[in-house]
Amino acid sequence: MKKLSEKNSVLLALLSMALLQVCCSRISATTCIEKEREALLRLKKSFEDPSSRLSSWNGTNCCNWNGVSCNQTSGHVIKIDLRNNQVYSLDNTALFSNSIDTSLLDFKYLNYLDLSGNNFNNTQIPKFLGSMLELRYLDLSLASFYGKVPTHLGNLTKLVFLDLSTTYGFGNGTLKLLNGGDGEWISRLSSLQVLNLSGMSFPSASNLMQVLSSVPSLSSLRLSHCSLQNNHLSLGSLNSSFLTRIQLLDLSYNNLTGPIPSETFHNITTLRFLDLSGNKFTSIKGGLLSFIGNNCGLKELYLSSNLDLGGDVFGGYENESMDCNRYDLQVLELGSVPVKNRIPNWLGKLKNLRDLYLGYCYIYGPIPASLGNLSNLETLSLGGNDLSGAIPNTFGRLLNLRGLSLGYNRLEEMGVESFSQLRNLESLDISSNRFKGIITEAYFANLSQLNSLTMGGNDFLFDINPNWVPPFQLTFLSASSCQCFGGKFPQWLQTQTKLRNLQLGNTSISSPLPTWLRGQNLTHLILYRNQIVGPLPMNMGDQMPNLRELYLNDNHINNSLPPSICKLKSLRVLDLSNNRLSGIVHGCFLTSNMLSLDLSYNKFSGTFPYSQGNLSNVVQLYLRNNNFEGSMPIVLKGSKFLLYLDMEGNNFSGNIPTWVGYRLTDLRFLNLRGNMFNGIIPSSLCLLPYLQILDLAHNQLGGNIPSNLNNFSVMAGKIESSFISCNAPGCTFIGKNVQQYLKSRKMDYSFSQIELVVNLDLSNNSLFGFIPNEITTLKKLVGLNLSHNNLVGTIPVQMGAIESLQSLDLSFNQLFGPIPTSMSKLSSLGVLELSHNNLSGDIPREGHLSTFNEASSFESNTFLCGDPLPVKCVVEKSFEPPYGGENLDQEDKWDKWLFYIMIILGYVTGFWTVVGVLLLKRSWRDAYFTYVEKATFRVRISMSQGIEKLKGIYISK
Repeated sequence: MKKLSEKNSVLLALLSMALLQVCCSRISATTCIEKEREALLRLKKSFEDPSSRLSSWNGTNCCNWNGVSCNQTSGHVIKIDLRNNQVYSLDNTALFSNSIDTSLLDFKYLNYLDLSGNNFNNTQIPKFLGSMLELRYLDLSLASFYGKVPTHLGNLTKLVFLDLSTTYGFGNGTLKLLNGGDGEWISRLSSLQVLNLSGMSFPSASNLMQVLSSVPSLSSLRLSHCSLQNNHLSLGSLNSSFLTRIQLLDLSYNNLTGPIPSETFHNITTLRFLDLSGNKFTSIKGGLLSFIGNNCGLKELYLSSNLDLGGDVFGGYENESMDCNRYDLQVLELGSVPVKNRIPNWLGKLKNLRDLYLGYCYIYGPIPASLGNLSNLETLSLGGNDLSGAIPNTFGRLLNLRGLSLGYNRLEEMGVESFSQLRNLESLDISSNRFKGIITEAYFANLSQLNSLTMGGNDFLFDINPNWVPPFQLTFLSASSCQCFGGKFPQWLQTQTKLRNLQLGNTSISSPLPTWLRGQNLTHLILYRNQIVGPLPMNMGDQMPNLRELYLNDNHINNSLPPSICKLKSLRVLDLSNNRLSGIVHGCFLTSNMLSLDLSYNKFSGTFPYSQGNLSNVVQLYLRNNNFEGSMPIVLKGSKFLLYLDMEGNNFSGNIPTWVGYRLTDLRFLNLRGNMFNGIIPSSLCLLPYLQILDLAHNQLGGNIPSNLNNFSVMAGKIESSFISCNAPGCTFIGKNVQQYLKSRKMDYSFSQIELVVNLDLSNNSLFGFIPNEITTLKKLVGLNLSHNNLVGTIPVQMGAIESLQSLDLSFNQLFGPIPTSMSKLSSLGVLELSHNNLSGDIPREGHLSTFNEASSFESNTFLCGDPLPVKCVVEKSFEPPYGGENLDQEDKWDKWLFYIMIILGYVTGFWTVVGVLLLKRSWRDAYFTYVEKATFRVRISMSQGIEKLKGIYISK
């Protein structure tokens, strides 16, 4: 997306500043003021500088330091520019500090201050900035400030540019870090021309737009991601002065509703840039054709992601009357707006269009040939629709086109004329269509500027001379799910020396990795789901030293990991699952850069690196179905961002350490199934609030089920699931399919489906004791399996409170008592297993329980009866006692009394016989007490040894 740059648009309005900055360019003859040099050194000391950005800040002449400019005449520092341009890069170069240092107060003539993109650790913007009255340019954007903006900033009456934004336009869920209060302080900034408050909240501003429109010089205003509603803005009551000077207005990603106020924008005669994306607008009066016709001077219009925008969005189709003599519109973006119609021919008359975005708009039908008239077009995005037919040959006239996106449609034909003459084309996406036939060199003969090619998901075949040398140098090639290379690595890839991202997944490649695939510049290599054979190249780390993501999963790669893999220090994602790899995994490639590691379904053995390596930022770790052994890898103890941990099907043993619950506080998925873990389930596991899936089945765990289960906050419904959140630095979340045992079988869940699964499986262990009542507080559980243990007691009475339960298995335990009638409320229950227990009484048939008609769900409960079991319940009947019943009762009473008397006499006789002998025979008496004393001593020794053993176990834990 290309938007106007406020920093560039201000240059004409800030002519004096521009001249000042030219005069203040670094001249070696200018010497800075000593007091200000010392202040700069104090400022430097206040920062942590891991990337040494301030390394030039030494020596006597601070006017030569990077980011510092001085007045050529006086030597005073007038500009400090410490912006971090890499804020969204994987190689973050931010400065860190807990506050803006007061040393800035020593710069009395400072008029330019830029601290954007650095990290001030969620501290507040200091009030003292409001006393730096010479400031004309202040940029504190994206710098991790928090709290209320000090109203003292309103004192900066010379300020021309102010940017306090906290977002970068990535969607409506952006975190709000700053509070602008009622916004009245902004009205005092009498010189302000450019204002960006995106991401700021205004909880007490009921007339925000009126306050902002009172700023006399304001021409550029951004309020994106501010949670604004219609009452904040009242666009219809803007003052006339504002309407005649505002040029840029960004209200994107707020909560604005209703029809787009076309009349208001028609009155803004100076408006050149308007962004209303990401709101909840419902219609455009007269349609888009009328809106553009009433704003002939508008250059950029953004309406994307208004998901409620219905009606006739385009407004007119045939025989349209165009209201403007000349249209200045250069950018039109409607991405993800449900247009649900054809592309109108009149778009071809917007001759100044530079960028046209109509992706994911539910557009259907053919692409109109009139789009070929847009001779100034540089970007055309039509992907993700239902377009059919052919790519028009008129596209060959778009000689300025640099980006063409047609992916994910139903297009069937493309001729050589469609884009073979597009000499300026840099990016081409034709993926996931229905293109067939043969692709030859002629299609690419003139595409000398092409650097990105996406063409997977089609049925065409490349028929290219093996010695072909393309006219382009690609940096990105994606041909996944395309059988276009005949099962081989295309030879012409050898010529692509600038290639950084190569994606050939699911292309039926059946050869080994070629030795010529050196890829010195490769950062992404994606070759999943092929039939690649043989070992990994021994010098892989030397051939591809810059790799960040490597996907070789679902192939036939064998042998062990080559030692050179340890040289891949930048590796962030490594997926080698479903291969035939074996041997020991060394910790040398486990670095703090690693975010996702998948070694599942191989034959790796030995201990997973116990302490070597550093997985402090890992988010996903999958070790399923190998032969790993040893205890829980202590290398994970510092993995505070870990979300997924899957160790199923190995030979891990020992206790589950308590630090799992104390340290891995972000865990969502913990699977230790099918190992040899023993000991008890530590209660600290229940301190994992976000845990959504816990599978400890098929181990050797004993003891009780922890009673603090209600601390599982997601399972209990206290907080919402957040499976896709990722807090690790530079993390882009990678969704993977997940396997879970649910409803008595193994099931595969896609990344989107697993968010809905909440599962607790403790089956096939040696757990004993009662089922804790706290388990009934886990109201979001979808699956609960406690089968094949030694649990006793009754089924919790409130089991029916687990409203979401779909699968419940309590079989093969020693539970007794009745089946709680509350379980009839489990309306979602699809699997119920209560067999092989000691349950008794009638099987409840109320509510949803009446649908379980398989006897196997209840069998082997000796005292259980009723449908669907063949054992019928006996109904006891009352009866009258026979004649003479009172006499019989009296006889029974005398029999009982006689029985009790005989027992008492026998006890007295036996007691005095033994005691009498001991009193009369001293030798017998001494022998008796000696025996008692020795027996007591042995009991004490045994108890003492048992206590010491328990202490040892506790200390080891």
